[in-house]
Amino acid sequence: MVAFLSTALKPLNPHVHTEGECCPWCEQTIPNDRLAEISSRIEAKERERTSELTARLKEQFAREKSAADAKAQAAHRADIEAARAEARTVAEKSAEEKLTAAETSRATALKDVETLKAAHEATLKTHAEELRLVLDKEKIAAVLAEQAKAFDERQKFQQKIIEMQRQLENKTAQDLGDGPEVNLFEALKAEFPEDRISRVDKGVSGADVIHDIHHNGRAVGRIVYDSKNRNAWRNEYVTKLRQDQVEAKADHAVLASKVFPAGVRELHHQDGVLVISPPRVLVLAALLRKHVVQTHALRMSNEARSHKTEALYAFIMSERFTHLVASIDTNADDIGDLDRKEEKAHQAVWKRRAELIRTIQRAHADLSSEIERIIGTRME
Repeated sequence: MVAFLSTALKPLNPHVHTEGECCPWCEQTIPNDRLAEISSRIEAKERERTSELTARLKEQFAREKSAADAKAQAAHRADIEAARAEARTVAEKSAEEKLTAAETSRATALKDVETLKAAHEATLKTHAEELRLVLDKEKIAAVLAEQAKAFDERQKFQQKIIEMQRQLENKTAQDLGDGPEVNLFEALKAEFPEDRISRVDKGVSGADVIHDIHHNGRAVGRIVYDSKNRNAWRNEYVTKLRQDQVEAKADHAVLASKVFPAGVRELHHQDGVLVISPPRVLVLAALLRKHVVQTHALRMSNEARSHKTEALYAFIMSERFTHLVASIDTNADDIGDLDRKEEKAHQAVWKRRAELIRTIQRAHADLSSEIERIIGTRME
């Protein structure tokens, strides 16, 4: 800047002076008559040069300031970019941590879902099994209801006949027991045609009826039955049938009796023998037969069969079984009432139809008579 000022203040052109003042640049004497003029010109020139120099200095300062500002802005932008890069790095690291946490949470959630799904499937399977058992029980109950209905009707009818015969004839106790025995034998044969049902002849030791159960063409078990038509209960009925069961190697023993020990009715279990009222024998026989077939199909040991038999007898003596059988009896009675009502209604319809047919026949005869009278063909 100093070199520039020194150069700028030097005279533009060489000049000469006369006497008087000296020129400040060349040190020549300036004439007095021109001193004021020259001084004025020099001052004007100096002001012009100073103004130009000031303008140049301002312009240079502006350029330098602009360059400094640009440099500062560039540095500021670099700092911003560095800060942004650092922020991105921190954000990416935080995002990765959050992503890792989210993946861990997702894996835990999927594991929980699988656990819940397995528990739900197990619950559905349990419910399906329970539903199947309920449907099987309902199906068995429906079959037993139909069987009970048919047998009940036959028993009622046969019982009436027996009572009438008993009033007409003076029969012994042994003779009185013979009728129900025959009825039980015929009922079992009709109910289980695929099995072998046989009677034990009078005078031969053993149960009244032997029921050999067949499945897939093979004998798989046996049930023995006794039928008692007495007016008083005796424990020897059970003792005798239990001995017959052991000798016959039977799985179950059933005593059909209209009398029971004191305080018992409809169903009783004594010394391994099931005592039941005659109308319910077929229901019990169907249940016992199914038990024999299933235990044979599962190839159970004697110990397992004994355990299952005890469980079956416990169910038979339970309130649940009593309720189901009572429901069967009630429904069978209701069906019988419906059948009687239907038969009565049919008889009324048949009677009315016969009356209408006779009315039509009379009207037809009267019509023919009138036509014959009109055309003159009727015989007077």
